[in-house]
Amino acid sequence: MADRDNPDFLSAGTIKGDKIVNRAGEDLGKIEELMIDLGNGRIAYAVLSFGGFLGMGDKLFAIPWEALTLRSHEHAFLLDIPKDVLERAEGFEKDRWPLTREELSRTYTYYGYQPYWQIGVTGQTESQKMAPMETMVERDNPDFLSASTIKGDKVVNRAGEDLGKIEELMIDLTDGRVAYAVLSFGGFLGLGSKLFAIPWEALTLRPHEHAFLLDVAKETLEKAEGFDKDHWPVTNREWLATMYSYYGYQPYWQTRRVEKRPGNI
Repeated sequence: MADRDNPDFLSAGTIKGDKIVNRAGEDLGKIEELMIDLGNGRIAYAVLSFGGFLGMGDKLFAIPWEALTLRSHEHAFLLDIPKDVLERAEGFEKDRWPLTREELSRTYTYYGYQPYWQIGVTGQTESQKMAPMETMVERDNPDFLSASTIKGDKVVNRAGEDLGKIEELMIDLTDGRVAYAVLSFGGFLGLGSKLFAIPWEALTLRPHEHAFLLDVAKETLEKAEGFDKDHWPVTNREWLATMYSYYGYQPYWQTRRVEKRPGNI
């Protein structure tokens, strides 16, 4: 999990706090948070604070993930946006996060990026594209939540039984999305201290319970191959494809969902 030698995947917890640099190597600030699109697991935006070279005070800034490139040997991300563009950017206060997808769309456009939810989409009205977005802390059917808010949420089955909790989110650095969620299963399953990699698509937010519904049959979970907290799997797309297939899901880098395994809910 902590391997930084040109990885394809990193945990959200590892990314959070990494410094931001420009092409000259100057320190711009750091990554404060990742906001996750609950519908598709995409990183809606990274939340950055700019100190150092820019010195932009206590405000935070929403930045498209596509503008960031990992510099693994520096434990840093390169921000490919000119200084003058950043200096004119509209930030937000720490207790007043962006509220709407429309605001996020304007942010993407300002930085010269197309909003990810509009790429390849035709036949939608503007109002459909600009569906409401909730604040970071609002849990009443939000479209987006921070990675830190998701971590620690409990996981339940359809009967409402407590299966465990979300320990971490692993991020695909190339696709800018959740590769898989890392779950610990105690409670109803009692699978000990092992961790389990679960496709994001198998989880559905239950906002009023501060929980996620796991749409996988108990017997499938009981036969799943977990891993120790100190020995995370070597993550690559071949391993991910096998894991997704086991739970009955098509890997997200492919286009269609496969039929669920027999016995899945």
